Amino acid sequence: MRYRSTVLTIGQQIVCMRRHFPAFSYRLETHRRKRVPTWRGRLQPTEVSPVYQVQIQYAYPKSPRIWVLSPVLRSGAPHRYGDGSLCLYYPGDGSWTPALPIAYTFVPWTALWLAFYEIWLHMDTWYGLEAPHAPAKGKA
Repeated sequence: MRYRSTVLTIGQQIVCMRRHFPAFSYRLETHRRKRVPTWRGRLQPTEVSPVYQVQIQYAYPKSPRIWVLSPVLRSGAPHRYGDGSLCLYYPGDGSWTPALPIAYTFVPWTALWLAFYEIWLHMDTWYGLEAPHAPAKGKA
């Protein structure tokens, strides 16, 4: 039997986020002259972790983007894009498609990223899974 995936509508994403993360607020924000579905909420990856304020933007059909708004992440923290958003998965492996709820993927991945970030702060080693990357230009 073949599995046929369907793209979740923004309405379905909103309902799923409300059901699983009711404390996250939702609104449309203007980003590059487009109105982009955006959630803001708090995550605490462990009982001893600080509470992180995060923002999720979903400019379909692009993958959702996540930023940590507070506390400010340490300069040089790994696995972030140039705009400061978090690199949560390797897009080439099919871990996420628009058929999957953000609440089941990106929110838990963000909490896990934050837990690995806290370990990195103390150990200076990233213990999360990593995909191979080409060396950054200008670095040896």
